[in-house]
Amino acid sequence: MGLGDLWNDAKHLAGDVVQVGEDVVMAPAEIAHWALTRMFGGGEGDLHRIAAELSEMSGEMEALAREISDTLGKLTWHGPASDAFVGVAQGRVTEINGVADDLSGLSRSVDRLADVY
Repeated sequence: MGLGDLWNDAKHLAGDVVQVGEDVVMAPAEIAHWALTRMFGGGEGDLHRIAAELSEMSGEMEALAREISDTLGKLTWHGPASDAFVGVAQGRVTEINGVADDLSGLSRSVDRLADVY
């Protein structure tokens, strides 16, 4: 085996090492891309559409919470039963606002996911 053969073998080995390195780095990205495609179907456009729908749902939940709060403020009956009802309803309004915040956060996350997709 001559020096030229050793040089060619070294180049070939170096090329194999580079290919293995690329495979190790690219495999997670390819797996993530495959998983996102399986989860969301059509890629970046679908993810942005899902994010917009989540944002719209968040807005609808916020509007519902405002409407309930406004209605509670207009109650004309008073007393312990009214106070209990208003207390429970206000608790539900707080929960609805929490869901709206969660939907909004999820929308932003899906949008960011679409941007890296």
